[in-house]
Amino acid sequence: MKANILLLFVFVCQIGFAQTKESKDKSDDDESSYIYKTFYLSTPLRVNQHHGEVDQYSGEKEPFFLPDGLSGRFGVGTHLHKWLSLGANLGIDWKANECLVVAPLFATIKLAPKVGEDLRIYVEPGYGKSFALGRGLSGDFQKISLGIESGEGDVGFYIELCQYGFTKNGKDKIGSLSLGINLTVF
Repeated sequence: MKANILLLFVFVCQIGFAQTKESKDKSDDDESSYIYKTFYLSTPLRVNQHHGEVDQYSGEKEPFFLPDGLSGRFGVGTHLHKWLSLGANLGIDWKANECLVVAPLFATIKLAPKVGEDLRIYVEPGYGKSFALGRGLSGDFQKISLGIESGEGDVGFYIELCQYGFTKNGKDKIGSLSLGINLTVF
């Protein structure tokens, strides 16, 4: 019986001494994580029909573009060294002049090469479906974004051109030109 207990004790000690412990640095964790989340906030712009005219109350010239609503989007996806990304996105776009709220659901591919130590430029085309809430309209959503972001790829500014793929009054397809900011969490 003593031999069995001694053998069990030696076996348990061997298991305890045979274990190895790996330490993880934050840098190792960042390199191994290829998932990202992105938040977009932008405002669509429209051409001011009174641009260049002098406002009678303020005495200032009217601007060329006016804000025309608000857009908020969320995306999640995978990336390869922050240079190439594939993502799935959804959002809410409000077009004030058109009295329209649109929910786009789309996929994107993003190319973001570094052009300096602390700067990336990027192009991000996207394609999917758009749904006008409360209107029963839907269509093919298409967009392209051009922007700059920090070297780490976490904060950026962009200009975006998108088309919702449907018409409200039967003439032209509704779209927008937007200026925005994005925040990416890796």
